[in-house]
Amino acid sequence: MPSPDIASPQIERYLQGFRDIKSNAEALVHGTDDEILNTPPAPDAWSAIQCFDHLNTAGWLLLARMERSINDAEENGPYGEGPFEYGFVSRMMIRLMQPSSRLSIPAPASYAPDAHNTLEPHAVTTEFLQLQDDLIHCCERSTGLDLRNVRVASPAVPIVSISLGAWYEATIAHEERHLAQARNAVRAAIDV
Repeated sequence: MPSPDIASPQIERYLQGFRDIKSNAEALVHGTDDEILNTPPAPDAWSAIQCFDHLNTAGWLLLARMERSINDAEENGPYGEGPFEYGFVSRMMIRLMQPSSRLSIPAPASYAPDAHNTLEPHAVTTEFLQLQDDLIHCCERSTGLDLRNVRVASPAVPIVSISLGAWYEATIAHEERHLAQARNAVRAAIDV
């Protein structure tokens, strides 16, 4: 088994992605009025805080599956040093989640955020920041594992199973996409 003490450049890139998301989220909400965070830019659009609520729901469901896969892989392998390249389905998942993706996939009903006027911004954003810390810890634990061949089933579509490393990339892309959406919602609420 490779040394789990030294993170590969690939793991370091994922870790930095989650750290950057946490920092960008903190910057977005710091000093922003709760009313602004709760104001949707249009009747059928999500407020900034709803974006965070959606990411919390999706993130916690995925994190539990990732941790189970890592627990199993720590005991049984597969191990590897990388760099890892991911298969077609994994690469497609990453592309679909990116902020630049032209495809907009509706969130499954179980991932939909609560109504904007029922959410408490401080609680939702605190939970999001904790999620980033837990994703960072999860990513650190996967050092030394074969990020291509450790598989994690999608919480939304369990028959779809992709590489652990691809989930890191897809999660970072998904969070960046909704952080951009949250920023736009804040700008729209300020401009009203």
